[in-house]
Amino acid sequence: MNNPASPIRESTLSTNLSEQAHSLARELAMACKKMSIYGPGHPQAIKAVEKPFFILGTIFRFKNNINLNVFRGQLYLLNIRLRDTVFNSQILQFLQVPDVNAVIFERRMTVNQFSFFVETLVKRETAYDPKFQLGDFLNQQGVDCIHVNTEQAFNLLEERKQYRGDVDGDFSVRRMALDQLGTDLSTLAEVGEAEADRLLQMGIDFDPDIVRYLLPERVAAIPAKEVRAVLTQLADQLSSDDDNNAVISDASTLYMSLFKLVEFHPEKNAIIENLEDRRRRLRGGADSGGDAGSATGKIKIESSRQIENLIEEMFVSGNHDYDVREFCDRFARLLKTGQAHKAQETVNRLMEFMGAGNPEFRQKALNLLGSTLAELNLVTDRAIFETTTEAIVKTLEGKSETYEYSELIWKLFETCHREQLYELMARLTSAMADRRIVKDNVTVYDSMAVKKGFENISRRETISQLVSELIEADHKTGQCLKEILVSIGSEEIALALSRIISHPLRNVRQLCLKILAELGKASLKVFSHILYDDAMFRRDDDRHELPDSQWYVIRNSIFVLGSLHDDQGVPALRVRISDSDVRVRREIISSLEKIGGEEAIDCLTLMADDPLKEIREASIIAIGLVGPPEAAPLLIDIALRNPRESIRAVRALGKMGGEEARAYLTSLLEAPQKLSDLANGRVSRDELKVAVVKSLGDIGDSEAIEHVKKFRDGQSATSKIFFKNSSLNKAITEVLSRR
Repeated sequence: MNNPASPIRESTLSTNLSEQAHSLARELAMACKKMSIYGPGHPQAIKAVEKPFFILGTIFRFKNNINLNVFRGQLYLLNIRLRDTVFNSQILQFLQVPDVNAVIFERRMTVNQFSFFVETLVKRETAYDPKFQLGDFLNQQGVDCIHVNTEQAFNLLEERKQYRGDVDGDFSVRRMALDQLGTDLSTLAEVGEAEADRLLQMGIDFDPDIVRYLLPERVAAIPAKEVRAVLTQLADQLSSDDDNNAVISDASTLYMSLFKLVEFHPEKNAIIENLEDRRRRLRGGADSGGDAGSATGKIKIESSRQIENLIEEMFVSGNHDYDVREFCDRFARLLKTGQAHKAQETVNRLMEFMGAGNPEFRQKALNLLGSTLAELNLVTDRAIFETTTEAIVKTLEGKSETYEYSELIWKLFETCHREQLYELMARLTSAMADRRIVKDNVTVYDSMAVKKGFENISRRETISQLVSELIEADHKTGQCLKEILVSIGSEEIALALSRIISHPLRNVRQLCLKILAELGKASLKVFSHILYDDAMFRRDDDRHELPDSQWYVIRNSIFVLGSLHDDQGVPALRVRISDSDVRVRREIISSLEKIGGEEAIDCLTLMADDPLKEIREASIIAIGLVGPPEAAPLLIDIALRNPRESIRAVRALGKMGGEEARAYLTSLLEAPQKLSDLANGRVSRDELKVAVVKSLGDIGDSEAIEHVKKFRDGQSATSKIFFKNSSLNKAITEVLSRR
């Protein structure tokens, strides 16, 4: 089973190996069972064997070897202790008869060889032969890619970390591979060049490509002090007077390998600073790297002096000639010589010129900062990004920015986006959003620089890319992108998100809806337009329901309008309150309930006459929940016009409350004919009385409770005795017991 090489992606590294192991156990158990029943060659047995073989192939994308072990009565796959299931018991039964406790499957195994293994494992003829050894028998038959009870098969479990698959945890390829890599620098130095066989000897059975892909990540996680300490120790060893050439050679090889690893570390400069000078000093008496007279010291002093002189020359009135390329080269030299602090000082100095009264100085500083940012590297120069972002944010907070800041903001945003520094982008856009005010549907900026900056950022291609990244983002990145998009707050964002609110992934849909709910007027305009668009509501003449592709967009559009809690969304909802798709009407009721207000109540009142009972009842309930006490006549009118819904309307009056609701409910108890007229032979008078009593209890003021008491006391003795346990008397007792 030789899998072709494929590019390593984040989705590959996120694969859950515990799920793969449990799936393999299930299918292997079924394959063994069916092989024992049907025998080799039977179509059912062949089909059953192919299923676990397919899962093996999936796992072989990550590992060259797959180990299966029995340890202390528990079944392990890929060093993951499997949950106790009937499938595990089945496999254990087949393994224990021939005394099999450890198995390794190699990637080069074929389906025929795997099938032969399963066939031999379950064969009854050899099950009780004490001399039978499964591993020896497989070798005799030429199956040399499945190893049974070998030392290596036991070591792969016993000498490495074991995991519990019966509890929640991170079982991703990334986590388990990083665990195998460990943190020993000597081992990591060898890993990068090692082939699969050597890696296996080192206890690493993941594919070499995956190992090499994750190596920088593992190195970057080791504290810079630890790396430097090891390199320093090796440098001391190389500079000693030890005449043991073998020891010196090994130390030199390791030293050079570690220097290659340091290239992966984000604090590379801090690690290697002065090490070469130290090594030369110890061996040949060179100056210390920390002294001005040392080679490294001279380089640093010279590069620092050059950029200072260059800035002095550039920012002189009347000097119109300056070379941006030369400045970038000098700035890069600072970073390469490990002078990150000096580089940050230079950025801060240019930021000061951005606020100068001389417009020529501001433009020069903008050009230099923009060119510098374009050449920075995420791994080694993150501090520069942070310094620049912090300086801009502080300037925006102090309201001291000049117009040139609009271009600087865009250049920084663009560079951070290229380097995927979403946290810095979020800080920047949030500071900009604080300078924007939306009042009476009008957006006002208190800074032209901020307004222009948002215009630059809101480019269609930029928004499209941010939304695309939102789909693939993990939780942390997704939250940063949410903050960025909400801060930008443009209609372009709402429109882009409207295209993915029906995305197959639930977390993407939820994140989109949260963003849209916070975009305010931008979302209102975009999603109102969707509901106004008749093309979105077209369907076949013989169908009431919308096609799924249209329904999901409509549903989410209605949801967003409700989430905005803006009464300006009501007109768009009102247009569709009679749509033939009951799902549309149901969602509109939910959104109108969230919005509330007079216009929403008016729509709900209209929907209370819907032909469908479900919609009528939902509308009446919503009116009772969000309607003000002054809207009681609406519910009373609904009850009189729709006797079948009178009980629901009466209960809604109780939720609404107010003097008019209480007076009407009281009149129903005191005037039997009025109650009969309301029931109109469509509903039970007794059930209607129960609803009236409960609604007065919901209103709950002293006057309402007093009317309930009066009604109780006015009942005949016969009713009190013979109907003591009736629904009506229970309701009365419950209401009065609250007082």
